[in-house]
Amino acid sequence: MKQLHGSYLSVGAGENQIPLIRAAKQRGLKVIAVDNNPMAPGLIESDIKILESTHEYRKILHAMSKVPLPYKLLGVGSRSYGKAVYTVSYLAEKLKLRGNPRESTNLFLDKEKFKQSVSKYGIPVPSLIPTSVSTKTKDKKLDLLFPLIAKPKEGSGKKGITILESEVDYKKFLKNKSSETYLIEQYTPGDEVTVLGFVINKRFYLVSLTDKVTTGIPLFMEVAHITPSQHLTMAGELKMICQSIVTACKLKTGPFVAEFKITKNKECILIEATPEVGGEFLADQLLPAHYGYDYFKDLLSVTIGEKTRPQFLKTPGKGITHSGIFFILPSTKQKKVTEPKGFVPNSMETLFFQKQLIPTGTSLETREGNHRRTYAFGISTKQNISQKEWYKSILDRMET
Repeated sequence: MKQLHGSYLSVGAGENQIPLIRAAKQRGLKVIAVDNNPMAPGLIESDIKILESTHEYRKILHAMSKVPLPYKLLGVGSRSYGKAVYTVSYLAEKLKLRGNPRESTNLFLDKEKFKQSVSKYGIPVPSLIPTSVSTKTKDKKLDLLFPLIAKPKEGSGKKGITILESEVDYKKFLKNKSSETYLIEQYTPGDEVTVLGFVINKRFYLVSLTDKVTTGIPLFMEVAHITPSQHLTMAGELKMICQSIVTACKLKTGPFVAEFKITKNKECILIEATPEVGGEFLADQLLPAHYGYDYFKDLLSVTIGEKTRPQFLKTPGKGITHSGIFFILPSTKQKKVTEPKGFVPNSMETLFFQKQLIPTGTSLETREGNHRRTYAFGISTKQNISQKEWYKSILDRMET
């Protein structure tokens, strides 16, 4: 591995940021880390610390002007999401580093504006439903197919999702909620997949395709991510759609993640996309365990401008047939987190990751969506069985 002389700016220093910080350190780079938490674990492994919110991009830039830099600043990156990603774009622009334009990153912060923009390029998205009803149509029957999905225009983790089962629900929702903050769209049935990749000089490179399993209506909590996907034959079409998104949004350089529904007719419907690494332990746990792939090594190379051409992951580790990240959910009546039981693999399986997501004893009453999940584990198998059979066997053992 070629050693480098220079420094790298890490926007964030939490636990999730450590793989990127370590990737930079392994290449010999000095790391400048930004976090408003003085106890953030990534700060310990960094060379220079800036105690500031990752959302305060102007303050970070000002702090950088005071940092003594004996080494050339080669790049900036983040494992975070939302406004922190905008911060990366702002800093990349101001510090003359590689990244995405601020206007492009900002577009992804509003889900409605984003979907309206990409749909103009022929990218298939769920039908957007009006968030206001005129006085003329208030008493008329509306031509809508239910159920509808109402979700915040900003936000993540499946928080704030509301299912509208009827016209009565729809009109009641519009009356009680601010239409300016919610996006309403047609529910799309189908299998869910997650695409991970990189944008390099405006070109999209597909890295992985994994299947996502959720609880479905009404909460859509993510309970598993499994590789290899059962929809590998759709990889080419998904790659083309992602390239169209990159072009439509004028992305230049950085990570990229997207979620699609694949219908019975094999149509790929875009549910969400964003210029981020993504979470759910895919990049840092699932891909290394199944394919032996170091995502953050490539992320570093992409953000510092090294010549790299990430390949689509197809070949698993020796003998491995399936791998997955699974989540344990509390019952709807459960009020506090109980001590986790863990998961016991069989003789053909390997448990490569496990983590308690919420401390024992924590109240669950105010938690929504994915933030109610209490425990996660990663497991691989060498069993020669179908993905569906393996998934069912995991669920059966989780319930005992």
